[in-house]
Amino acid sequence: MTSLISSDYARLVGRTLSEQLDYLVDIASLHTRDELLRRLGRDRALVRRVETWLGSHGRRLRRPTESIDSAMCGLEFRKRRIRRSRLGARRRRLEAKAAAKVAAKATASEEPR
Repeated sequence: MTSLISSDYARLVGRTLSEQLDYLVDIASLHTRDELLRRLGRDRALVRRVETWLGSHGRRLRRPTESIDSAMCGLEFRKRRIRRSRLGARRRRLEAKAAAKVAAKATASEEPR
């Protein structure tokens, strides 16, 4: 795990260590089998374990013919992060408007007729 977090691909995925740990599956899937073999000291058993672990998450290692650009475009972390921030921003705006409407209605109903 430490060798995946210290890879150049980890810096592409997240700036902080906590972000990189959150997206460890994405970071691992950016590596090719040969890159992992070099990084893990030619330990084929460990590379097989990484492949099995990725498979359990519905992912795989990048193929040697796949560009890093196309692999990055397909990652889930980019999609999740964009969706999450937009929904959060939209919710806050709606809640603020709703609170203002409720306050206006309450003020209007309290006025004597």
